[in-house]
Amino acid sequence: MNRSLGMLLLAAATLGTGPVTAIAAPEDDGKFVVVEGAILPDALSGAALGHASGRLMAAGGLSADGEQNRRVYVLSADGSAWVDAGAWDSAGTEPAAAETSRGLVCVGGQLDGTTTQRAVLLNLLDEAVTVETLPDLPVAVEGARAVGIGNIVYLLGRRADAAEGQDASVFLSLDVTAAGAEWQPLPPFPGPARARPAMTVLLGHIHVFGGEDGTGGALRDAYRYTPGRSWTSLDDAEEDLVGRWAVPCGSSHILLMGGAEPSAEILAYHAITDAWVVLGRLPRPVHATGAVGYGSTKFALVDGASLLFAEAVLTRTKYGWLDHGVVVVYAVAMLMIGGVLARRERGTKDYFRGGQRIPWWASGLSLFATGASAISLMAMPGKSYAEDWAYFSISIYSALMLPIVIFVFVPIARRLKVSTSNDYLERRFNLPIRLFGGVIFSLNQMLARMASVMLLPSIAISAVAGIPMETSILIMGVITTVYVTLGGLEAVVWTDVIQALVMLLSVLACIVWALMSLHADWGAAWQLLAERSKLRIFDTRFDLLQPTIYLMSANILVTTLAVIGDQNFIQRVQCTRDERQARKAVITQMSVAVPLNFVLFSLGTVLFLFYRERPEMLNPAMKTDGIYPLFAAQMLPPGIAGLVVASLLAATMSTLSSAVNSVANVGVEDFYRRLFKRSTEQGAMVLGRMLSILLGIFGTGAALLLARTPLTSIWDLAVLVTGIVASPIAGIFTLGIFTRRASSTGVLIGSIAAIATAIYAKYGMNVHPFFNLVAGVTMCLVVGYIASLLFPSKPRDMAGLTVYTLTPRGDDYDIS
Repeated sequence: MNRSLGMLLLAAATLGTGPVTAIAAPEDDGKFVVVEGAILPDALSGAALGHASGRLMAAGGLSADGEQNRRVYVLSADGSAWVDAGAWDSAGTEPAAAETSRGLVCVGGQLDGTTTQRAVLLNLLDEAVTVETLPDLPVAVEGARAVGIGNIVYLLGRRADAAEGQDASVFLSLDVTAAGAEWQPLPPFPGPARARPAMTVLLGHIHVFGGEDGTGGALRDAYRYTPGRSWTSLDDAEEDLVGRWAVPCGSSHILLMGGAEPSAEILAYHAITDAWVVLGRLPRPVHATGAVGYGSTKFALVDGASLLFAEAVLTRTKYGWLDHGVVVVYAVAMLMIGGVLARRERGTKDYFRGGQRIPWWASGLSLFATGASAISLMAMPGKSYAEDWAYFSISIYSALMLPIVIFVFVPIARRLKVSTSNDYLERRFNLPIRLFGGVIFSLNQMLARMASVMLLPSIAISAVAGIPMETSILIMGVITTVYVTLGGLEAVVWTDVIQALVMLLSVLACIVWALMSLHADWGAAWQLLAERSKLRIFDTRFDLLQPTIYLMSANILVTTLAVIGDQNFIQRVQCTRDERQARKAVITQMSVAVPLNFVLFSLGTVLFLFYRERPEMLNPAMKTDGIYPLFAAQMLPPGIAGLVVASLLAATMSTLSSAVNSVANVGVEDFYRRLFKRSTEQGAMVLGRMLSILLGIFGTGAALLLARTPLTSIWDLAVLVTGIVASPIAGIFTLGIFTRRASSTGVLIGSIAAIATAIYAKYGMNVHPFFNLVAGVTMCLVVGYIASLLFPSKPRDMAGLTVYTLTPRGDDYDIS
């Protein structure tokens, strides 16, 4: 047994099973660990299995002596034993069981020799089962299976009284929370009528596999149904799927276990590549009578009276000590740059503007590296691998918006000689608006960027390189804090240049190696990509849940309008010698970003083809966004995989360093120098370094803290904060630059409306996350402009403050 006992016991503890017996999986199978759970009071056949009130429940079924079981058993809180929770008088055999937000719904089955139409909701109250009657099925359904999504139950089976030649398929839904609700017919099932199919939900999509046809024959076909949409036919399995139970595992796998005959194999369907593969084996053959998934990569399986718990785990890759060495060399280089440049930082002009001696190409690469976080570096290939190229349209729309940045925002930032983006707000409106802008910008960088950009890539690095998450976070946080504190913006820019090159080299190495590793017929591969719309860029549907052409273009427009309020942008366009070089820097950023994004999306498409050929190499424990580093660790030669990990560190550290330096800049200029009349240059430098240290500690500590919370909460927090913060920023600057009538009172009212709208869109509307920002900015513009007309400001000099009153460009604009 090569799998360590420590790994198995850790898995058992994670599963919450209490006292268990560790079972070793076969030596050639490293993707799952399995533990024995508590033995059921009786070997139940055809019992309903699922969760209610967070507890595993087994109800109904036939006992070992063939008698109908009328009891409901619940696994104890510590997982050590099954507890009799009470009676279910109308319990039957083989009811369809579906987990909902209200409890376990049990529908149909065999009762007293007939097919029943009854439906009940089982839940727990003070350790005792409660049984609530639900509406009966409109017809008797044989071999029904059911799944729950939120409050809705979806049931599929074969009509018991169907006449010969009649379509016997039954597909219904029931909202268990709606008063007076009845079972509703859904779009007809496209395949032959069937009983006892394997049925489960993955990422909101219902999947149906195999089952028995009307003559008792075995089926191998597969289908997917998206609620509110339609059915899609999937690839057939290569073996019969009778008697199997399906559970979701990870973000793209569905596991099928059991069978008409006892089997130890774990058959897997991969939803992205539409491929079937035997992904592992259980320690012994089982004749499953039920299976449920829980968590992300865990599942429970009942085999007679036995209970098995299992969890998908990450397996060893080719990543080794040479790769670690590459990461160490990269980290040391970053520290050395900070140490060398520390001697050049004699004042805040050096510390926050690089002494205005940064070449345009370096400033442009820094702008690129700042925007290219490790999240985007993984998400872009992850999106084209799992879906299509819709998000590549961001690059196209951003390029189309480039004139706004070059001919409006750069001249305003250079010619007004603003110390920060919020300095503009005071000149255009008043001091309170400047302070408001400084606070919300800082909150966005601290809450939505610093922690999340360190945490998310550290998860992937931990998975493929074996570096613990906490270690990755500390490496990134400590090194970044040191070189930013020592070298200021100049260190940020020059490390960004190196980090940009590392990112480019690693991505190019990966796609070249992936192309060399493919054995596909390119004609067939192209046809496959076309059939599955894997290369679609523009989605012309009108659907607020999808990244359509309308939503994406609107989002990039409002995001571009918010650029002038980003202190990272202000610093980059002011660190060059003059306005001409600042424009070149912005063009350089786009000239690098668009081709690299094209390569990243191409990489994801190539990896889709690669893993469709080799589905056995995929692991349910690895999230979809980790496909790029996973391929690097599995396939690249020693040392090159380390370059990919270094690129993830680089992308993270470039974003983090910019956030630290820009927020420190805002603290010094918008608060210290503006509010304290006796501020000094020396005091500003000391405060700048102190803030850099404190911000680095804050970001690192927040990432370590959030590492112990669910990943979804981190993403939700980042999206929510970005929507709340970017909405008023984009709205205020747009009203100030593109209108003459905007007033301080008006933009403040508009900002409040924007924040409220962004929060409502996030929690009160079923829309794509990008819509939050679009809705918030739109509301800010509309309400802010109307409020400005109702509450006008006193007349003030608008020279250089609006697009209509830009001052002429001079030869040199020194930013002091």
